[in-house]
Amino acid sequence: MPDNVPDNLSRAVESCLEEAGLAHGAPGPVTAALAGIGTTAPHAVSGSLLRDAMERARIEVASARAYASPGELVAADWDLALVLSPWKKAVSGLVSEVTPGAAATGVIDTIVRDGARMTGVNTNGWAAWAAMDTLLAGREPATVLVLGAGGSAGSVAHAVRRAWPGARLAGSARDAAALAAWAGEYDADAVAPADLDRPADLIVNTTTWGETEDSERHPFAFPFEAIAAPGGRLFDLNNRTSALQGLALRAGMSVMSGTYMQRVTNACRAALVRARAKAPLR
Repeated sequence: MPDNVPDNLSRAVESCLEEAGLAHGAPGPVTAALAGIGTTAPHAVSGSLLRDAMERARIEVASARAYASPGELVAADWDLALVLSPWKKAVSGLVSEVTPGAAATGVIDTIVRDGARMTGVNTNGWAAWAAMDTLLAGREPATVLVLGAGGSAGSVAHAVRRAWPGARLAGSARDAAALAAWAGEYDADAVAPADLDRPADLIVNTTTWGETEDSERHPFAFPFEAIAAPGGRLFDLNNRTSALQGLALRAGMSVMSGTYMQRVTNACRAALVRARAKAPLR
């Protein structure tokens, strides 16, 4: 990695490669075909953040295409695929094997291909850790509150449990059944949105509220004013600078959008491509 890459990014990439049973590939240019599946896949596979990561890793993108269905994805020829909502859990039946992080969360956001052999990877868990640890300035949180109970909430919870096993993990979501399942899986406290009344030193928004202007036309499902406090921290997984981030800043909180997490995720993907060009996955 270049000398100017933040340490947490480097650590996340190293951990992701180690989990996949790979080492950094040899220097020199590499050519790779990229694929994607999911609602935002057409934008993601051609987006500047992914392209920047590939360029920094000296990977020439031979092609980048989004596919509408798992069948089309499997039938195509590619080296690495981005897996986006709503397919992050549904693609588990397509892959030959999964890394421990993907197995623990049931979430696959990246697939590395070796001919007919496909390995599902959860890079988001390592990227979420890198973002949260950076926002916390290396301090261990006493309480982490996760808003939402979807696939991203699982990756965040897994990262919290892996990095800070002593922290209190709590969650809230409109879907009570999904929240209960999430809380049971990660030994977390489930709190109904209406019952949120105390700040946490780290709040993580994993919902899509704030992802678009249209999403903000609907009320936020959580009483944010009750849980926002001066000196607290908000990690919003959405890349867009949202109204929620503005509320947190006005409350005196430190704020991080999802852009850094996305950059770490893409750095992990680029490292997987380069490492895969050197040796097959174990």
